[in-house]
Amino acid sequence: MTDEQDLSPEELVERMAAAAGETPPATLDFHIQTLFTQALMALGRVPNPITGKPIRNLPSARHFIDTIAMLEIKTAGNRTSEESKLFEEILHQLRMQFTLEKTAPVAPMVVEDNDDGDDDEA
Repeated sequence: MTDEQDLSPEELVERMAAAAGETPPATLDFHIQTLFTQALMALGRVPNPITGKPIRNLPSARHFIDTIAMLEIKTAGNRTSEESKLFEEILHQLRMQFTLEKTAPVAPMVVEDNDDGDDDEA
């Protein structure tokens, strides 16, 4: 037998999904990490994967932070200590970043010239 019998059900499913080339299993950790990444993108801390440029959208960032906080409350008593620590660390970091962004001056948006010969400015 292999060491698979020593794995938790979640780890076994994750290992099987990775071996099959599928997306990761739906776990609380993965979901929180996904929301964390979305919040960082909305804070302008991570570039948008499509445009490659950071986009600052504080209302969206607030929504992602509030969603993570709601999940923390709703899952209370049903989490592992590692999951609880993940919530604590992520929420602390996001709240600090949000506060910094909220008080930071907004840089003017740069509009790329599309070279269509139209010199009108917005």
